[in-house]
Amino acid sequence: MISGSVRPCLFALVLSTLSACAATGPFVWADSLPASASTSTEGVVIQDGDIVNVRVFNQEPLSTHEKVRADGKISMPVIGEVMARGKRPAQLASEIQDRLKAVVVAPSVTVTLDAGAELKVSVLGEVKNAGIFPLDHGSNVLHALAAAGGLSEYADADKVFVVRKALPQRVRFRYQDLRAADPKSIGFTLQSGDIIVVE
Repeated sequence: MISGSVRPCLFALVLSTLSACAATGPFVWADSLPASASTSTEGVVIQDGDIVNVRVFNQEPLSTHEKVRADGKISMPVIGEVMARGKRPAQLASEIQDRLKAVVVAPSVTVTLDAGAELKVSVLGEVKNAGIFPLDHGSNVLHALAAAGGLSEYADADKVFVVRKALPQRVRFRYQDLRAADPKSIGFTLQSGDIIVVE
């Protein structure tokens, strides 16, 4: 049983924690983002199920089009197994290029991603059905909110945020801008691992 002198302290602690959670914190509005940031592939990381296009310049037999297996690897002609999972396309290209130096003089490698596995995006907070949702490549915040059943009756429609590891701050959206097909808002395409929070 909690003594009477401890109760006020606990209440104050819970209250301060709740008020800290309610604070919006640092963010940038979606319509303030440069166009490149909303569609940037710099933060894209290869995952299981992605289709990887590896092109070795002037060496078609060494080029390949592979699906990343469940163990995170792809199989390359001549050099064999290469771990792709968790790497950015440019990183993987550099690694393959280094390994090909043993068989090709000055190899030039590019790696691109085809639309492979579905995106997996988390939707949390004041939505009807919070959870992790598979979405098609090219999906935006409105698609994710629709997958979660829309906003709850307690949602603040001006406080829809996307949290992405590759971005320094959360990106804030207005629900009415998404519904009205505002180009900057609907032009922000989601990436796997994004978290959408509705306050």
